[in-house]
Amino acid sequence: LGGAAQPKQARARRTHDIPLDQHGRPKMPLQLGQAITILSLGKVKHDNANFHTDKYIWPVGYKCKRQYASTVEVDRKCDYLCEITDGGAKPLFRITPSDAPENREEGLSASGVWSAVMKKVNNRRQAKGIVESKTAVSGPEYYGLAYPEVRRLIQDLPGARQCATQPMG
Repeated sequence: LGGAAQPKQARARRTHDIPLDQHGRPKMPLQLGQAITILSLGKVKHDNANFHTDKYIWPVGYKCKRQYASTVEVDRKCDYLCEITDGGAKPLFRITPSDAPENREEGLSASGVWSAVMKKVNNRRQAKGIVESKTAVSGPEYYGLAYPEVRRLIQDLPGARQCATQPMG
């Protein structure tokens, strides 16, 4: 039948139980699926609008570990340490591969640094005659910040209510 196109369904994301310590704070490290582990939620810098948007808060000291294709051995995965640091006026996003720490990427956006990592992986893949993978990326997703559980935990940090970020339902 020639019916109207169906709207695209949002990808369902599995929710994760968050283990809490005796003070009601989330226990770290927090494993989310097979590829990402939250190591630290960091601290909210609410008094600088560059550290939050209507969608995300970029907490200083936030750290996670994510598995992705290595820039050294492209047929293998390695762990990447993803961090948000205080760049002064703006957050600084840093990604350090576990198998080549000297190949660290830094930049002013989560998407920008992950895109740089993906380009390195693709350059290595191309050199070995392997098909390239995507380079369009959601930095917040690869940093783990798009997980609803992580967004809620960050929105519960001191100072988060003073940010412009829309609260999770």
